[in-house]
Amino acid sequence: MRNSTDISDTDAAPEPAPDPGVIGTMRGQIDALDTAIARLVAERAQLSRHIQAARIGAGGTRVEIGRERAILSRYRSRLGNEGGALAEAVLRVCRGAAQ
Repeated sequence: MRNSTDISDTDAAPEPAPDPGVIGTMRGQIDALDTAIARLVAERAQLSRHIQAARIGAGGTRVEIGRERAILSRYRSRLGNEGGALAEAVLRVCRGAAQ
């Protein structure tokens, strides 16, 4: 038997529907952030290609594993485990072939 202090999910009042105007505004903000992120990744890729070319020109390797590990660690520390996956994706985009 249930007493009056037992509450189940079915007893909870439904959450009010979100305001479509607010959702639209927030989606616009997300779209703006996505645009900025894509721009920044493209800028990062360009810098990375310049660094790779300089390193190769000096007789080094195109990819520096220690540097990539530090980047992976930084993303994970700021964003959790999924941050590592994001860092890997960014690194893949930015590795490219040296120009």
